[in-house]
Amino acid sequence: MSKKYKLGIAFGGGGARGYYHAGALKRLLELGYSPDIVSGTSVGSIVAAMYAQGLSIEEMLAAFRELNLKDFLEPRIPKEYLVDSKPVRKILEEILQAKTFEELKTPLKVVATCLETAKEVVFDSGPLIDAILASCSIPVVFPPVKINGKHYVDGGVIRNVPVLPIREVCEKVFALNLFPEPERDKQYTGSMKYIAERCVTLLFKANASYDMNMADLVIEEEEMAVYNAYDLRHKEEMFDLGYNARALRSLDKFT
Repeated sequence: MSKKYKLGIAFGGGGARGYYHAGALKRLLELGYSPDIVSGTSVGSIVAAMYAQGLSIEEMLAAFRELNLKDFLEPRIPKEYLVDSKPVRKILEEILQAKTFEELKTPLKVVATCLETAKEVVFDSGPLIDAILASCSIPVVFPPVKINGKHYVDGGVIRNVPVLPIREVCEKVFALNLFPEPERDKQYTGSMKYIAERCVTLLFKANASYDMNMADLVIEEEEMAVYNAYDLRHKEEMFDLGYNARALRSLDKFT
């Protein structure tokens, strides 16, 4: 039985590491691998939405330059979260002309985590920006997003590389993973920053294994592990790693 779509791409979460997505996608498009459907978690949902909108790689990179962490920070007294998401919403509204999933040129599925039900939710219809913000709402850092009476946080809590939402409708699925943490031990520093980052990395890696095993091709680079998910200083290096990913070197151009 033939599938509805020839190729789907699942874009994983990973904050500033999203520049890797842009590089890998640029190379895939050059090789003729244009996805017929895309899915995304966290920053992956932003990249997937920009592709689904029809933005070029150059337009995506220009949009990413607007998504600068300093623009997200507004003075406030921490209570439930650290960073106000209103500036992020404003930037997304400027970047994305489509305000609903139905207005996109390519089908899109966005994964978020519902706090009340403790389950993942896949958004593929209705308001677009709310779904993306929900998928990107890192717990404690950003406030949960309220949609239809429920509160949602980052989809990476449960499914950081969303292959499953598109697997059954695609002949082939490529997965882009931003947390290919190497198995070797990293030097323990004892700092709060180290512990938090390491635990988040291990959480994302663990919940991505099931999905990546279902993908026809996993695109990841161990070298990405040295880059902080919240550090924008190395965007060019991450883009180049994606563009030159080893998994892409064996792909032939579509004819």
